[in-house]
Amino acid sequence: MNIVEQRYPPKVQAALRHLDAAGVQRRHSAPPLHRLLWRMGINAPPPILASVASNALLMGIWFALGWGVLMWLLVWRNTSLPSALAVSSALLAGVLFGLLMAVVMRVMRLRRGLPLWRDLPAAPSR
Repeated sequence: MNIVEQRYPPKVQAALRHLDAAGVQRRHSAPPLHRLLWRMGINAPPPILASVASNALLMGIWFALGWGVLMWLLVWRNTSLPSALAVSSALLAGVLFGLLMAVVMRVMRLRRGLPLWRDLPAAPSR
């Protein structure tokens, strides 16, 4: 069983314990971006419990930024590619990646019979 960090928000701690009990691997329940958000005190849902829209938005934005910067540094800055085309390519890649990952997370959630984040009971107060 994985250890749930005490510095995460209480509802996140409860959700991670629920996901551990359901046999969800930590790479799906607590990816690095989400762990960073939780350590900052942001009560973001684990991606497997999040809605399709929030997963698509969060994953798409981060992918577009990361992929766009990487492509600019490695490929595009040495070509005559217009900036507008570079930005639109990064945005399109982000949209496609975000939608794909959102659908993957939804399928995983449905196969395991897991609830959405908003349907989880509130974390017990201490």
